[in-house]
Amino acid sequence: MSKFTHSVKVPTQYRATAKILKAALEKQKSIKSLIFEEKHARVRTLQAVLRHYSDNRHAIDNAIEETNLLKDNPNLDSALAKVLVTEIVFGRGQLTGDSKPVQTVRLYKERLDKAISGSEVQKKEPNPRYVRVNTNLLSNADALEYLVGEEWRRKELPAEATYADFLTAIRAMEEDEFMTDLHVEGVLIFHPKVARYWAEHEFVHSKKFILQNKATSLAAELLAPPVGSTVLDLCAAPGMKTLHMCNVMQNKGRIYAVEQSKERYRALCDITNEAGCEIVTPILGDALTMDATSCPDVEYILVDPSCSGNGMQSRISVCDEQKDDKRLYKLAGLQIKILSHAMSAFPNVKRIAYCTCSLWKEENEQVVQRCLQLNPSFKMLSCKKALRNKWQNVGDKEYAKIGKNCLYCLPDSDLTDGIFLALFEKNRDADED
Repeated sequence: MSKFTHSVKVPTQYRATAKILKAALEKQKSIKSLIFEEKHARVRTLQAVLRHYSDNRHAIDNAIEETNLLKDNPNLDSALAKVLVTEIVFGRGQLTGDSKPVQTVRLYKERLDKAISGSEVQKKEPNPRYVRVNTNLLSNADALEYLVGEEWRRKELPAEATYADFLTAIRAMEEDEFMTDLHVEGVLIFHPKVARYWAEHEFVHSKKFILQNKATSLAAELLAPPVGSTVLDLCAAPGMKTLHMCNVMQNKGRIYAVEQSKERYRALCDITNEAGCEIVTPILGDALTMDATSCPDVEYILVDPSCSGNGMQSRISVCDEQKDDKRLYKLAGLQIKILSHAMSAFPNVKRIAYCTCSLWKEENEQVVQRCLQLNPSFKMLSCKKALRNKWQNVGDKEYAKIGKNCLYCLPDSDLTDGIFLALFEKNRDADED
């Protein structure tokens, strides 16, 4: 990566991270996909560097220009410079090794600090750390007992607490406190400053605890497949929602988990095996080719298709993202195909949940509207009512009878990722007509 001629090599983690950043900047590729494809094991540990660059890239780029770092050192690779500057200013505060690029950036540290302190660094308030109990391996009661034993203080709300009370309590949490979620059993809420602690915790590595945002946990909560039922997860990888549905079903019944990508399919197999999911049958295949023959007796379906992903707070972006109407049109076309297929290809289906991590109407209300037109045997259920009316953000009221029944999780007001959810039920008299 570096163009310097020297005997001391740039540490592999910096070169690998710079390679990812360069591909993202020059080829407009998704950093998440590039990290997933990267074979070097330690690069995953440097997602934090890419996150810091994503959050502060304007300040970092301006500091590099203001200090003349690249002008004074024309052989220093631009992407590598960004990685090193990010690490020394926003990351660990120091650099590893004595390669020439590392030594050069060290020499500029004081000037870089001064340039960045004079710029407007955007401080985005982080959302809480959500930790979900994997009840395949650990009961909720044992999880709570463990936390108390580790001297975590549980912050409890009165039974009559409103959703607004709940959000206020989360914002006021101390670092040694935790709360249980108002909507989803087994979801634990911690102060954002302990996020790294949980990322490295032995219970997370052993899959007793799952790091899953509360918003994405609502998919299994709303679909609510009963114990012993047969479920189809049409776009399953990496498998967090599959695992959660397995927990909801108490590991009894059957879940067909479909994934088209070979790499993502392997990740799906790994997590469901490690997490003790005895009822999951992973299937490498195209969602649109699945039917009652390949997946018999399906009663509940989760449709969580590819989407723009603009609601994800963990999303790492290295350029100013604009609304891409052409891309949204293509994505919506695929989403309509998959959701409509779920509604038409499985005669025993009772309920379907549709979920995206997008905040665009083109992928949400408009997809729902079109699929209901194509499949009149289905009706919508109110997501808000399913959450005992303890929610506030619903869909666009311009979409008659649709918007009010959909649900949005909004990062600023719900303290979660940005997620859209819709719930469908097959009319019981539809089969009789």
